[in-house]
Amino acid sequence: MGDKLVIDLETKKAFDEVGGQYNQHLLGVSIVGIYSYNNDQYRAFREEEFKELENWFKKASLIIGYNIRKFDYSVLQPYFKFKLSKLPTLDILEEIYYSLGRRLKLDSLAQATLGKGKIANGLEAIMYYKLGDWKNLENYCLDDVKITKEIYEYGGAHGHLWFENNGQREKIKVRWASDKTIDKLLKEALDNGQQAEIVYFKEDDNDDGQVRQIDIRYIKDNKVHAFCHLRKELRIFEIDKILKARLIGEMISWQNKLF
Repeated sequence: MGDKLVIDLETKKAFDEVGGQYNQHLLGVSIVGIYSYNNDQYRAFREEEFKELENWFKKASLIIGYNIRKFDYSVLQPYFKFKLSKLPTLDILEEIYYSLGRRLKLDSLAQATLGKGKIANGLEAIMYYKLGDWKNLENYCLDDVKITKEIYEYGGAHGHLWFENNGQREKIKVRWASDKTIDKLLKEALDNGQQAEIVYFKEDDNDDGQVRQIDIRYIKDNKVHAFCHLRKELRIFEIDKILKARLIGEMISWQNKLF
């Protein structure tokens, strides 16, 4: 089975250096960042490594990106002889436009959905390239890959993303969601007396969330009331802040844990 890849790239030049957005094929590519699901690996490719990158592309079952069809593929195409547009692709921005009818910036989508944004901007990445600062350039590019990956996974797990609309946080339905979204899995755990393992996002936790094993008592108003084995007490978890969930076995009675 082919690999799933999440990609992002940085350019050598800005739009005003090539005569505007209609000449984006002239921007040049400084670096391409990749996350491989098969290898659970982040990797940055410089121009001299694009032949290897081509092999990764051709073996992929799905390539995931943000505005990848209209931007990334257009900028990358001069480096490859085969048509990048023929690759199996999930463009998250296209999916947002399909659902919402308008485009959103990756940073604003990440802020609303994940509670965090980009660490820099594209113009800073161009500056890094021109200064030969490959470390910061790679870190910036791979951070964007990570954000794109987390947005893709959040949408798959929940069936929606979030955006800010006139100061209100609203949902965007997505079409790549899993058949068993997190809310369905948690209900299954409750109905069948199963213990769940969740990755829970909180502002005071690290960026990747915190793994917890929970025994669910009940679910109400998009909140899970459960015994948390990490905190050893009853806690309330917001479903929209659960990044991942899985069933891990028979539930241990929460009452017994109180004594």
